[in-house]
Order: sequence, then C-alpha cells, then structure tokens
Amino acid sequence: MISGSARDTVVPMSRRYAARTGRVAISYEVVFRGTISQPLAGPLEGMTVEVVGDDSVLAGDIVDQAQLQGVISWLSDLGIEIVSINPQGGPADDG
Repeated sequence: MISGSARDTVVPMSRRYAARTGRVAISYEVVFRGTISQPLAGPLEGMTVEVVGDDSVLAGDIVDQAQLQGVISWLSDLGIEIVSINPQGGPADDG
C-alpha cells in the first residue's frame, strides 16, 4: 500500500515509458456507457473515472496507438460500450 505522500510521487507507467522512449503522452478521454469499479488495472492503471449521467469518462495519458488499442480492447473484453474517444488538445501536462 502506498501512503498518501508517496502516492503523490508515483509517475504513471505511460509517462515513464514516454520519457524513456522520447515519445509524448497525449491526454485522452474515453466515454463509455455504465461504470467500472476502481482501482483500475492493466492498461487502465493511472487513469481516472468520472461518472457523468448514464456514462462514465475515463481520462489519462496515452503514449501511443498500441496503448490506446490496449485500453479499447480491455474495455471491449469487459463488455463495455464505448461512446467516444477524444484526444484532449496536445501533449499531456507533466505537472
């Protein structure tokens, strides 16, 4: 278990990978029907979920198409209906 202060220093895997490979992570929002329980695992680790009406919004940094397809596959394997996938402007903020 990570303590509150240590949790603030944890860097999501996508940002570590991006830094190591020189790629730039892009912030995405994936809107889907229903809800999923947290904590998130697999390709969803480090992402956040917010319920908005009947839908939920999964938000976080995606480094490349392979990671994006992993997120899509993970949700699809859970039987979750994806409504939209939206890049949020430009590169993810490091802060």
